[in-house]
Amino acid sequence: MKHDPSPGPDERFAQQTERVRRELLDSATPVIALTGPDRPAAECFAGTETFNGTITVIRIVHGDPTAGPWASVDTARWADLPVNAGPLRTHLEHGMRLAGDRFSDLQWTENDTTVLVDEQPVPGRTVRAGHRWWATRCERDGVEITVTARDWHPATVHLGSVTDLTPLLDALGNRPAAETSPTEPVALPPDLAREPHWALIDAALRARRDHHAWMAAGGAPPHLPPYWSTLWRAAVRRQRQLTDQDEADADRAVSDMTAHVTSLADDSTWFDKHLTLRERAINEILLYGTGLGEGVSSQPAQRAWRERQHLMPRQGVPISEREAVDRHWRDAWARWADTAVVASHLT
Repeated sequence: MKHDPSPGPDERFAQQTERVRRELLDSATPVIALTGPDRPAAECFAGTETFNGTITVIRIVHGDPTAGPWASVDTARWADLPVNAGPLRTHLEHGMRLAGDRFSDLQWTENDTTVLVDEQPVPGRTVRAGHRWWATRCERDGVEITVTARDWHPATVHLGSVTDLTPLLDALGNRPAAETSPTEPVALPPDLAREPHWALIDAALRARRDHHAWMAAGGAPPHLPPYWSTLWRAAVRRQRQLTDQDEADADRAVSDMTAHVTSLADDSTWFDKHLTLRERAINEILLYGTGLGEGVSSQPAQRAWRERQHLMPRQGVPISEREAVDRHWRDAWARWADTAVVASHLT
């Protein structure tokens, strides 16, 4: 039998480049980049966004995103799609958030502007955050163009269509590979090892609060505690000790209990307001999930959660049915909370 070797790295890269080129051409969305000698750097292809298999956004970047003047150009075509780019300020906040910059305490301004696209003036709108960040959006022939920039302030934004995609795509092969090094597991603090389920839930809720604060104000992105993976493994081990589950089932159970608590925190008004209710709800979720207390007073809500989790991954389920199951779960917890408040005279 003739040996048919697998394609080498160069051939795989060529195949990938050709695939991306075809997708870009088939998308009917033009590729737009900054032009002119004052741009931060030469253009570099930074990827696409898709919706239902259709390219909606093509992104070109100029400069180093971690330091120095930098800009990106998003070209989008939203016609006949139930999605859009959203408000310009929200777009700029997202860029600043990813860069680790705070935006909540900056002065924001907004004004009309004019950009040049292929040397033709196009009206647009500019949003500025402090002295470093700004974003401009305009539209031409049904195509939306959004420029986001940091530490780069041209008198006029010059944009142009990229007709030859070869240099952009070839540059992908010249990017240095990210260096990774194995990390040693961080030891778990002794006080957390005693009740790893509770410690894991507590860490997950802190991460949730940190994420909400980051979304609201920007700044350095939040991180899970360094011992997170060690804590997770400890919870899985305890789960196996408490049940007859194997490793995979125990891991899924721990994941399910963590998701239940964080989802409840996001979807209920009482969870953050009443410490006693919150601790009791967490305790009952853990008792039910470990099998130590399947007769908890929140049993209807626990069953509703399992029904919800069973339904969500399935394909072809009507949205109305998903919403009904989700509402049944939230209503079950609301009834539990109302009963608990009356019983304990909480205000």
